[in-house]
Amino acid sequence: MHAMPTTSFSFLSRVASVAAVAVLAGGALVACSDDDAGDADARTSADTGHNAADVAFTQEMIPHHAQAVEMSALAADRAESAEVKSLAEDIEAAQQPEIDLMSEMLRAWGEDVPDTNAAGHEGHGSGEMPGMMSDQEMTELGSATGAEFDRMWLTMMIAHHEGAITMSEEVLANGSDAEVSELADEIIEVQQAEIATMRQLLGDDAPADDESADDQSADGHDHADDESDADDQAGAAFGHIHGLGVVDGVLHVATHYGLFSVDSGGVSMTSEDDHDFMGFTVADDGSFLASGHPNSRTDLPGHLGLLGSSDGGQTWDQIALTGEVDFHALDAKDGVVVGYDSGTAQLMRSDDRENWEQLGQYAIADVTISPDDTDTLLITAESGPMVSTDGGGSFAGIDGAPVLMFVDWPRSGELYGISPDGTVHRSSDGGTTWEAGAELGDRPQALTVAPDGSIYVALPVSIVVSDDQGASFDEHYAWTAD
Repeated sequence: MHAMPTTSFSFLSRVASVAAVAVLAGGALVACSDDDAGDADARTSADTGHNAADVAFTQEMIPHHAQAVEMSALAADRAESAEVKSLAEDIEAAQQPEIDLMSEMLRAWGEDVPDTNAAGHEGHGSGEMPGMMSDQEMTELGSATGAEFDRMWLTMMIAHHEGAITMSEEVLANGSDAEVSELADEIIEVQQAEIATMRQLLGDDAPADDESADDQSADGHDHADDESDADDQAGAAFGHIHGLGVVDGVLHVATHYGLFSVDSGGVSMTSEDDHDFMGFTVADDGSFLASGHPNSRTDLPGHLGLLGSSDGGQTWDQIALTGEVDFHALDAKDGVVVGYDSGTAQLMRSDDRENWEQLGQYAIADVTISPDDTDTLLITAESGPMVSTDGGGSFAGIDGAPVLMFVDWPRSGELYGISPDGTVHRSSDGGTTWEAGAELGDRPQALTVAPDGSIYVALPVSIVVSDDQGASFDEHYAWTAD
């Protein structure tokens, strides 16, 4: 989700990531321009206020990013691989603007801004922040050249990125500032994609998700013997959730660490493929569709394209656009699939899951298809939901509609959405008018409506469910943030 601070899309983690992922893909798309800068002032009205966790995150992530920039600068005259040099340039170009953004946040809060020019990496808190390299490791990296440098840099940067993801997930669970949460979402999504790229460049030498070169993950815990144990992963936390779906009473949860199922028997990992499922949906024929990045699998490209499963997510087939797109939002009804590619900000449509039409570039977080007419689409933009009645050829705003982050349109007369602040909304007339329901008081991560009408919402440390059309919610599953 990093080429420049994407504050003009302040409420959308997915939208905020567009510029950064486009840089990784070598694209020319820029998520915001100087003309958009004025929109940044509007975000203050949606902010919930910062807390100590937000301050700690920004004060620690600044030196964490600074070290990544320093590591990346070394690649210019030491790396042998053109791919490593290019990725290093992308990382440096992405993280320096984020350092500037976090520095601005701290100054606005009246807090100290870390000195990124201070000598020594131990002073940066390498013993406290996950993924930070020691002075000795940095010296060894600076002394390496050629293929040896490439291997060291990739291995170290993977661990460094995993540390940043851990820090970001912690602030999503414990922080309260909307802009910090957005930035954390950006870091998670972009650095996860970069990790997939780096693992591919390393090939079989790449460390798995649960280990570094020393059988220790970026969070400092030894995982050498657990082999990505699904029960341990789910029991501790799902991490960031990107999608939900319900089939035969079983809730399926698409996360950074794979697809999990939650039922009366507990939580289990659905598939051996621990992909980072960025987009996920259950089609009306019961099949699963997904997209994202591989984690453990080094035989797959960084962008998985459209994946499909006909056995409840146990196995996955590559359907289309492999290596080309990274859908962060998906919906499928009556044979039509609509997806939002974060790398290019393209909204795309297919009537056969193989041939795709580009509908245009939009800054959105989610998309849903009308159950009555597959030419009617609803997308969520910063200004509010927008609707198309010509198959995505054009979109128009809906007067008086609430700003929504995620939406689901399960059947006629039932359109649900949830705002960035966790307020649930319901429309019985296709989005023309909306009725507010429960206020969940937390930033949502995903929304789905089950075949029986139950509404499931993923929050930072829990999944809640409503059986009364969103008027009230009960806890369905919860975990403790790391």
